[in-house]
Amino acid sequence: MPPFEREIDRQDPLIDHKHRKSQISGETNWAINFFLPLAAICVTGAYRRSALDIHHGCLALYSGRGLSEVITEVLKNRVGRLRPDFLSRCEWDKTLKSCTGDVVDILDGRRSFPSGHSSTAFSGMMFLSLWLAGMTGAWCITRSAPARSLLSSKLARLIFSILPLAFATWVAISRVEDNRHHKEDVIVGGLIGVISATICYFIYWPSPFAPQTGTLRYSARARNVYSGAGSPAETNGYAYELAGMEHANGMDSV
Repeated sequence: MPPFEREIDRQDPLIDHKHRKSQISGETNWAINFFLPLAAICVTGAYRRSALDIHHGCLALYSGRGLSEVITEVLKNRVGRLRPDFLSRCEWDKTLKSCTGDVVDILDGRRSFPSGHSSTAFSGMMFLSLWLAGMTGAWCITRSAPARSLLSSKLARLIFSILPLAFATWVAISRVEDNRHHKEDVIVGGLIGVISATICYFIYWPSPFAPQTGTLRYSARARNVYSGAGSPAETNGYAYELAGMEHANGMDSV
């Protein structure tokens, strides 16, 4: 779907900014905000010996990213807002009374609202923040941490859980600094990412505000969304989901 073509006002100061190189490319932004949460999911799931945690973590991450991207792309093309550096891309010719710049750059210059970088960053990093908060109990004031732990401090857990959002915020700010987006673009893009990630996280994982007990191995288990049965560790009598190490009726070999 081609972007909606708005009329160009060559006297509009909002679109008369210099075209600059992006501080972070779209490919790099996409990779960081997908593979970093994915690595955290897989490493922790392997440590906890839970295929369900890995499976649901990947589903929640990928579905949140997908939902955010679909909404963002549809709005970009339907709204067709001009980027702050559009006139620089356009290279207006007074004789021809039309843009003479690169066609790809001109079309991309009509896709300012909302910010794709911001929605991508916040969908990935909001999921990671929610997931870290669920694992550490950072957002649950009634949960205690194991003694002599690196995250025994509630303040340390809170800071640790919101660090991903600091990165997403920097990405959003960089888009305004690079003259690629207006401030409204990055705000709405960030909200799309946050809402998409939150919805998909809560489908597969319990609330990070809910009380959790125990160590990392047993905290914040993924929801069983396929049936009314309990988790595999509860229904088969094993203490672990991938390996039967302590069976209720004794030791079993696997």
